[in-house]
Amino acid sequence: RSEAKSKDALFHRERRLEPEWIRGSLRRPRPPGLRRVRACAHRGGKPTASPYEEIGPERLREVVDVFVDRIFDDVMIGFFFRNADRGRIKELEFQFTARSLGADVEYEGRPLEQAHAPHPIMGGQFARRLQILRETLDEFRVPESVRTAWLDHTESLRSLITRDRGSDCDPAVARRKALGLRS
Repeated sequence: RSEAKSKDALFHRERRLEPEWIRGSLRRPRPPGLRRVRACAHRGGKPTASPYEEIGPERLREVVDVFVDRIFDDVMIGFFFRNADRGRIKELEFQFTARSLGADVEYEGRPLEQAHAPHPIMGGQFARRLQILRETLDEFRVPESVRTAWLDHTESLRSLITRDRGSDCDPAVARRKALGLRS
C-alpha cells in the first residue's frame, strides 16, 4: 500500500512541476527570452504604438522573409538550415519576432534553447546572423525604435542559442562540440 501511495504522490508532484501547456492548456507560454513590449506604453501622457504596431504585420513579414532568405543562403551560417523548411522557418521567425515586438501572436515553435541545442552554434555564427539582421533592417529602413527593440531582443537571446560569449568561430571547436567532445 505504501508503494502505491508513494507512486501516486510522485505522479502528482511531477504533474505540478509540468508546465501548464503540457497539461492541456491550448496556449503555449512565451519561450524563455521572449519579452513582450507593452502595446500601450505611455510617454508624456500620450499612448504610443508598440514596435509591432509601428512596423505593421505586412511590413514585418516582408522584412522577415528577406532576412530568412539571407540566412538560408549565407555561406557562413546557411548550412545550419540545409534540412529546414524555409517556409516554416519564415512563419516561426515572424511569430517569434511579432510577439517580441508586442503583437498578440502565438509562437508555435519549440523553445529556442531546445530548438538550437543540437547545433554547435559558435559566437561568430550568432554574430553573423545578427549582422544579416542589421543589414536587412537598414535596407528596409525600419524605424529606429523598432530596429532597437528587435536587435536588443535578439542580443538578449545569445545565452539560449550559444554558450560562446564572444564572436569567435573556430571550426575545429565546432566540430568537437558537434561530436560531444571537450574543447
